[in-house]
Amino acid sequence: MKVCILTTSFPAHRGHFQSPFIYELAKHLTKNKIDLHVVCPFYKNSKKEETWGNIKIHRFQYFYPKFLQKLTSGGGIPSNLKTSFMAKLQFPFFIISMFFKARKIAKKCDIIHAQWALSALVGIFIKKPIVLTTRGEAVNSALRGKLSKKILLYILKKCNYIVPNNYKHELILNQLNLPRNKIKTITNGVNINLFKPRNKIKARKTLNLPEDKKIILSVGWLIKRKGHNYLLDAIPELIKQHKDLLFIIIGNGILKKNLLNKSKKLGITNHVKFIKAQEPNKIPIWMNAADIFILSSLSEGRPNVIAEALASGLPVIATKVSGTPEFITHKENGLLINPKSTKAIINSINLLYNNSKKLEKNSRKSILDKKLGWDDCAKNYIDIYKKILK
Repeated sequence: MKVCILTTSFPAHRGHFQSPFIYELAKHLTKNKIDLHVVCPFYKNSKKEETWGNIKIHRFQYFYPKFLQKLTSGGGIPSNLKTSFMAKLQFPFFIISMFFKARKIAKKCDIIHAQWALSALVGIFIKKPIVLTTRGEAVNSALRGKLSKKILLYILKKCNYIVPNNYKHELILNQLNLPRNKIKTITNGVNINLFKPRNKIKARKTLNLPEDKKIILSVGWLIKRKGHNYLLDAIPELIKQHKDLLFIIIGNGILKKNLLNKSKKLGITNHVKFIKAQEPNKIPIWMNAADIFILSSLSEGRPNVIAEALASGLPVIATKVSGTPEFITHKENGLLINPKSTKAIINSINLLYNNSKKLEKNSRKSILDKKLGWDDCAKNYIDIYKKILK
């Protein structure tokens, strides 16, 4: 069976931080004998045609010269369209370039597997069976506007199968008068052999971090919907009570300069470290070095980083948005808080400061019990491919 993954985001090179979960899915599909082709954007320093293992990768350049491409970096297409005129300018070129590349590759394939609705919109015009995986905030955002909702409904009705990556999306889709027999949730996997508890002191020595600090870690794009502003607003009050707190924020994004300036204005620069986005295989070391993980998002899909933090044995504080509560049982393996609440962040960190043993004990177990493996994820998709081709 020959499958074309059509995606607006994919790692620029092996070990890159851009959507590593798409690569994990692709890798496990090929382990199950799928002849796989990936059509994705071209990034700086990428190769336009290459093969990773058994994955054939075909990249399209959507603007010239290539260093001016701004649409897919820095936090993804939705964030860039809201903040960048250059991104808006490049958007139609992106769609056209993606279509011609996809038509060339996908016409030789049996099925198109689109990641995000925008990819499916392009795939519709190639006249192949389409499986659409809905991820992140895209569905929620599209349903807020009249025109975007109409476009989304058009896309969904044209797809042969719709696969939300969280159960909250499935509930939303079931309210849109779509055939329920073509909707099935398949959650992302998590690599429990990579993300696991390790010696905290060794991890801190590796990263040159102090051993006498209480470290609060956050990992994610530095964009508005990740809610970093609320986390920073909580820090002045927290460090009054706990002088040994150190906050580490890992990620790139369009708000980095604003967040750095805000830290200076709040007088908290000695208690906050901003670290550039890390390769996926380095994130486990940062998690092993931390005491608490926090994700203060205003909206999400089903964030993999939560599963990775739990698998690493960390107590987690996260906002109760979209698919996040599917990972966390409040006060059992983590704490669920309201979004946009600095007070809730302060209270939750205070609660866990000296009282996190129960959550640490339950965090990894909660992931192991769910059996969230990438191989199972891939096999579930293959079942759908077979069902469509019948």
